[in-house]
Amino acid sequence: MRSETKQITKTTYYSEIRPYTYTDDPEVADVIAWADVNRVAWDIVTQDKSKVFGRGSCEYIGWAQKSMETYAVLQRLVHFHDVLFQPQNDIFKWRAQFTLDHYRDKGFTGGFFQQHDEKFPRACLSLDYTPELKEVVIDTFSAWCKNCYATVRITIDGQTVETQYDTIILHGLA
Repeated sequence: MRSETKQITKTTYYSEIRPYTYTDDPEVADVIAWADVNRVAWDIVTQDKSKVFGRGSCEYIGWAQKSMETYAVLQRLVHFHDVLFQPQNDIFKWRAQFTLDHYRDKGFTGGFFQQHDEKFPRACLSLDYTPELKEVVIDTFSAWCKNCYATVRITIDGQTVETQYDTIILHGLA
């Protein structure tokens, strides 16, 4: 039998904002450093105000949704960061940027947006919004839906927020 003794150095990276949050992974360390500079990111993933990226969001894998254990918080933070910095510029990146930019705005909340063609509920997406920017978010969601089905109305958490009469007439659904 042969044996070998090695001395191994392990680097652990700690958050300056949340010193009990740490990792041995250099890539996750970069995300922690980013969140320490963008402190709102920590609030987004540890509080439940954001329906899209907050604690309890179905955006995350089940075990990480509500837990405040270090690994779960980091899982949510890394996912939020990955969506925010993905190379494609789509509605998913847009909603991450919206959440980051407006999280501290008055009235910030979120909801389940759904497109309806009056035959079936169609496209759906959780989106955050503020009272002042609600119409911008509805318009962005509506534009995203245009390639799916004819939009007759849009709901947020089951409440109709927009009816598109021109679409109803164009498609003979009046």
